[in-house]
Amino acid sequence: MSTLGRILGTAGVVTGVLGAAALGGVTAQRVAVRKYQSAQAALLTEPGAEPAFEAMDADRTYSVDTWDGVALHVEEVGPLDAPLTVIFAHGWTLRLGSWHFQRWGLAGPGFGEPHEAESIGTRTARRTGTARMSAQPNARLVFYDHRSHGKSTRAPEGHSTMDYLAADLHSVIDTAAPTGPIVLIGHSMGGMAIFTLAAQDPDLFADRVVGVGLVCTGATYLKPSELSKLLIAGGNPLVKVLKEVGSRYPAIFERGRSSNRDAVWLLTRSLGFSRKDVSGALVDYLDEMVSSTPVEVIAEFLPALFAHDQTEALPALAGIPTMIVAGDQDRMTPLDRSQRIAEVLPDARIVVAEGSGHMTMMEDPMVTNEALRELLRLALAGAQTGQRSAKRSRWSRPAR
Repeated sequence: MSTLGRILGTAGVVTGVLGAAALGGVTAQRVAVRKYQSAQAALLTEPGAEPAFEAMDADRTYSVDTWDGVALHVEEVGPLDAPLTVIFAHGWTLRLGSWHFQRWGLAGPGFGEPHEAESIGTRTARRTGTARMSAQPNARLVFYDHRSHGKSTRAPEGHSTMDYLAADLHSVIDTAAPTGPIVLIGHSMGGMAIFTLAAQDPDLFADRVVGVGLVCTGATYLKPSELSKLLIAGGNPLVKVLKEVGSRYPAIFERGRSSNRDAVWLLTRSLGFSRKDVSGALVDYLDEMVSSTPVEVIAEFLPALFAHDQTEALPALAGIPTMIVAGDQDRMTPLDRSQRIAEVLPDARIVVAEGSGHMTMMEDPMVTNEALRELLRLALAGAQTGQRSAKRSRWSRPAR
């Protein structure tokens, strides 16, 4: 077989051909998917049981221009004069909609309370607290799409790195909250961007960051999983091969996706969630987010993901209220990654969602939201005691 043939064969494997064989063939996959979706349909018969993903209105929508010409899509919820600005950074191949339950659950006085009859994962949450009071603290929630993700524009060639993601986050901060206390919350790759920003601009964290939320993320590269057993580390030449093939021959990958939709759906469910009764609506939405991310983008970010190591940046978070949320069944970023962060930051709190996978904020949003709500309370208390100043940080963008 020619070199090109071997490369394209590898591409096919990664995009589902091997997955098809492992799962017992196309027919078995289709039967498994249909059976699961049929069973889940029976659980979604209550009025309002299926989450209305991306149906929530934003108070403000705008774009932030980065220094290298990328337009980042931003949506805000909450008053401009809120005492805290909370910025959410999503994960690889996702978009700001992955924070659906946090946008719904943390907005409003008291940093939000469970709303009546709103579906959360496989359960229905109902109001359990007292009536909301306008005197309770509030926050301005800022959500944005990473470069090349969601509604943001594509990054220039060679600019899909952690340094650029961190610079993007800084651009969002400069636009959305140029002064005042801020809380940064990141899932997976979004958490990695936070670590990288801490390494780039420790003064920002010392002066203005009053809270950090880390959801299913790590300071070091991702551990091999079902999706990436062949991509063991950033030095693996296969990472470079896949990046080159994904960029030069995207149609090869896209054909693999389209011809193995059932296998991709099952793989998405397996890598994103853990519980057997996870809502089919959640899997469908995650599958739609991942599938709408161009293959070239997925390939472009691979080297950055597998070379990521910001362990030395963790001390910049010392003294800042930090909440770590992890799923004990996370196959993409195993629990030990979160535990290692907690070892370096002994004052950080770690909340483990039992039975949850990599998309813990979607699979177990009640646990996630309560942990983040506690983080916001601690952050606000720190801001009100004047532990952080309102000044701008002195920061220079990374070298080209």
